[in-house]
Amino acid sequence: MLDSNVRYKYVCTKPAKQSEKLIRLPKQTKSIYQIRGSTEDKKSAIMMGTQARAPLKGKPLTYAAHVLAIAGAVMVLVWVLHFRGGVAWDSTDEAKIFNLHPVLTLIGFIIIGGEATISYKSLPFGKEQRKLIHMVLHTVALIFGILGIYIVFKFHDVAGIRNLYSLHSWLGLGAIVLYAIQWAYGFVVFFYPGGSPSLRATSVPWHVILGMFAYSLVVGNAILGFLEKLVFLETYGVSKVGPEAYLVNFTAIATILYGVFVILVVYCQHEDQTPVDPNSYTAI
Repeated sequence: MLDSNVRYKYVCTKPAKQSEKLIRLPKQTKSIYQIRGSTEDKKSAIMMGTQARAPLKGKPLTYAAHVLAIAGAVMVLVWVLHFRGGVAWDSTDEAKIFNLHPVLTLIGFIIIGGEATISYKSLPFGKEQRKLIHMVLHTVALIFGILGIYIVFKFHDVAGIRNLYSLHSWLGLGAIVLYAIQWAYGFVVFFYPGGSPSLRATSVPWHVILGMFAYSLVVGNAILGFLEKLVFLETYGVSKVGPEAYLVNFTAIATILYGVFVILVVYCQHEDQTPVDPNSYTAI
């Protein structure tokens, strides 16, 4: 059976024999093959080529991403509430102020930002509804990301620590700026007031590529932050093979896997999604 979602072109071999029939091949087939033999042999060869090019299905990856998001959120909360003594916006214990940073950046920035990223491809709604959800979640994620950076500056001021002295801080500031630029451009071009159809069509691939780059930078910098904090803690007596160290490491692993699955969900096919318009990106 031919896939109704795939455009086809007609290709036939040299009419050496009367029994050789016209063959329908998927349009994305890059080469024209001289297929000889019985009709069943030709169908089998076509099916093998089509299956080899079948895009990755997105629904199982979406579920995996959600599970990893929940796992990462639970682990970071257990870490700061159970092992680090809790969180506080203002406190005489400056460590509690800092503890807001991993919560805001992981749950608020990375997880909500990841859900915003995959929502445009994974939700079974119309294009305008998905675009609105995509924009709102990215707005929430950006706000949490800015608050996460602000809380570090506040902690440093209270504790008398110099700001922007580490690679983690440099990359974090660069990532939030790039994320904000990506958000602003997306809002103006795709949401309001909206660019021309040609501008949107030209911007879509760059919007996706730069968005994935910014998100990958955020996830990678989070891992660097987990490592940096764990080194500090181990310097002040936390065991390298204790439960807290293992918890931090597993939280970092869950964060990496979540980021990977977010990217995979973006670049795969979603069978429940409504037909994609010319100004949207499709599966690869």
